[in-house]
Amino acid sequence: MPASLAAYRPPRHVRWWRALKAALGGSREPPYLEALDAIDAAVVLFDAQDRLVLCNRNFRALYPGLSHMLAPGCSFEELLREAAALGMIPVAQGDLEGFVAQRLRQHRELGAPILRQMSDGRWRRITEQRLADGSLLAFSIDVSDLVEKERALDAARAQAQQERERLEDAIEALPDGFALYDADDRLVVCNQRYREIYERSAPAMRAGARFEDLLRYGLARGQYPAAAGRESAWLEERLYRHRHADQPLLQELPGNRWMRIEERPTRLGGVAGVRVDVTDLVQREQQLEQLNARLAESRAQLHAVIGTAQSAILTLDEQGVVLSANPATATIFGWPEAELVGRDIGVLVPGEPGAEARAGRAAPQDIRARHRDGHSIAVQLSLSRLDSAGGARFVAMFTDLSDREAYAQALRDANTQLAHLSETDALTGIANRRRFDRALHDEWQRSGRHGQPLALLLVDVDHFKRFNDSRGHPMGDECLRAIAQLLRNCVRRAGDLVARYGGEEFALLLPHTDRAEAMALALACIEAVEDAALPHPDSPLAPHVTLSVGVASAVGAGAPSPAPLLDAADSAMYAAKRAGRRRAVMAE
Repeated sequence: MPASLAAYRPPRHVRWWRALKAALGGSREPPYLEALDAIDAAVVLFDAQDRLVLCNRNFRALYPGLSHMLAPGCSFEELLREAAALGMIPVAQGDLEGFVAQRLRQHRELGAPILRQMSDGRWRRITEQRLADGSLLAFSIDVSDLVEKERALDAARAQAQQERERLEDAIEALPDGFALYDADDRLVVCNQRYREIYERSAPAMRAGARFEDLLRYGLARGQYPAAAGRESAWLEERLYRHRHADQPLLQELPGNRWMRIEERPTRLGGVAGVRVDVTDLVQREQQLEQLNARLAESRAQLHAVIGTAQSAILTLDEQGVVLSANPATATIFGWPEAELVGRDIGVLVPGEPGAEARAGRAAPQDIRARHRDGHSIAVQLSLSRLDSAGGARFVAMFTDLSDREAYAQALRDANTQLAHLSETDALTGIANRRRFDRALHDEWQRSGRHGQPLALLLVDVDHFKRFNDSRGHPMGDECLRAIAQLLRNCVRRAGDLVARYGGEEFALLLPHTDRAEAMALALACIEAVEDAALPHPDSPLAPHVTLSVGVASAVGAGAPSPAPLLDAADSAMYAAKRAGRRRAVMAE
């Protein structure tokens, strides 16, 4: 027995109870001990000198290996060391002295309750309280279920946090701007791309900010060009579209940037919105509108030429049926347009001229035509085939040979104007895409028949969008015309073709040209434009206009269509762009 036990004198109430029990010869415990044994907690009482006074049944069951020591007078430290040495306290293993020192400090300072895992794996919460006489009462209850619930809750919180972080990462990874507003129209979250798009409003984009307040913040800083001079009306319209988010919205931002806004209501009453940069598409549409305007102008000119021509000009479908006729048709043949449309060309030309028209093989020839009243007319017939997406069309021109010399010049002028309008780019004066496509097909077939190489150069003007944005489209048109002339000057052979491929892209078709010759010409084109020093102050490459060129050369026998050659040149051109522009790249 420890020396401390030998010197221990029990408190008065314990000594009184022992004397009473001995006198009565009974074995019952005091009523309060029965009460302590009945509660679902381990209870132990130490006196002011930290010596054991009493403990209940649950305490003894908790530390069965200490039954020989659970007698009044045993010190707290002795019980602690014995329990630790017997492995009843897993946390003490490996550093007994450190654990004992820490536990004694906790015992004396009486801080927060202690959470401890026992040797059986269950968790208990120990609460210690100092009484008025200096004694210390300790309670130990099983909180394993609470610990498990807390762990499950922590795991759920961690998983929720992980899912939130994953969602935030996904939102940030979006290439487009994203924002989520709650049912009160307050900002919940937005990604960095959204802040970049609305950079003037970005300082105000904080969680909880109202959508309307963000709009007003941007309006005050000129973020919405369409609102200039009508801010209140614009704000009302934008809020209405936001609250009735069912259709995409096109929005202009400073710098001629355009955003496509897609907003949809959420199940919780909020609004989720995506901002997609469609600047390139809008600018292409604007360019298309300009091209359509020029086309309309060209058509008007063509109609004026056809309307005033002295020759009868008719358009035919693939079956030789008249689709249109100019006023001169009535003069020469006596057929008004309204009555001639829908009839076969055979009503004007005896025999089977319709077959020649459908085959497109009719060469200019002097023939006898038929007037509406039946008499014969000496005319010259010219047929031209026009291939379009809607099918083949034919232009038939009849010249009255009764006054051949008078109409000879008119015929030549009309043919020249028709050819020019149908195959020449209106802006640059070089071949248009239609002429290029036909020439590419024909040269590819010829290359296959003769086994000769055919080269193709696709030329792109570097950073031309910046040129148009800074200097305006009229100056952009002048630049394209200058480049077209420079490229045409680089071509020496009669069979070579320079065409406008589309927008700021040009194409050079070079028959009988191998890879080395094609690359040499590409470099010559780049040098010619560089030497011209066309000003381009907004280019990051040079203070003047530069070119990127894709070069390809092949023999037409390898494929039925020139598509592989075109794809190779196109890929090489984009490779030149990726490599830094201002260079020529040969296709593999």
